[in-house]
Amino acid sequence: MAPGAPVQRINPAVEQALCEGRATDAARILTSEPLSSPADRFYTGLALEESGRPVAARRIYASLMTSGAQDGVFAHCGSMVLADGPVSAEAGRRLAIIASKLQTMDVARGEPLQFGVGLPPTQNKPSDVSRTAPAAGNGVGPRRAVTRPSGNSPLGRWFAHLASYRSYDHAMSGKSSLEKQYPALTDIIDQWEVNVGGYALRLGVRLSDKSDAKELCAQVKSQGEYCAVMDTSQ
Repeated sequence: MAPGAPVQRINPAVEQALCEGRATDAARILTSEPLSSPADRFYTGLALEESGRPVAARRIYASLMTSGAQDGVFAHCGSMVLADGPVSAEAGRRLAIIASKLQTMDVARGEPLQFGVGLPPTQNKPSDVSRTAPAAGNGVGPRRAVTRPSGNSPLGRWFAHLASYRSYDHAMSGKSSLEKQYPALTDIIDQWEVNVGGYALRLGVRLSDKSDAKELCAQVKSQGEYCAVMDTSQ
């Protein structure tokens, strides 16, 4: 930490909840009132991550890491240290942990499943109604040949958006359908949660370079399918 940088220890009640496996309670405490300091935001991200919401935590960590904040954070459970260092560095460390987990886990599993029953029609946001949940018994679309992008990353800024859903179950079914339709994208279709007139789950490929996202979308669109390049930092 920079000399003289303040160290903000985690709220004891929050720390106790985390150490006792009650991360949901910890998140509830931290989100019950506005908390704007870098340290408070970090602890909120930690509680969300530990409660099974890595996607939400990742957004907080990414913002803190790029902010360069040097305020210190410290939290531990017995001999296990959860955080001990500058906010920006600790956020980067947690991002790396999440990135490794996202290679082998479904990033939306910890999200609450009360999302509604499908994406309502709208005229001014076609990107968010590009796909609705497939009806039972329906097959997937025809197989499409696209080149698997080499720059895909769970922390990439650019998102080649392929579909959106309001329902978790429909999104999981849609993800499976997309992987069958685009075999080259198997295991790299990511999820991005947004608020578009309500909670929505976008499916697509997250990439580090905009040019890679544009190239993938160009291949998809050339075959008559929907794809849009989006900036996840906005």
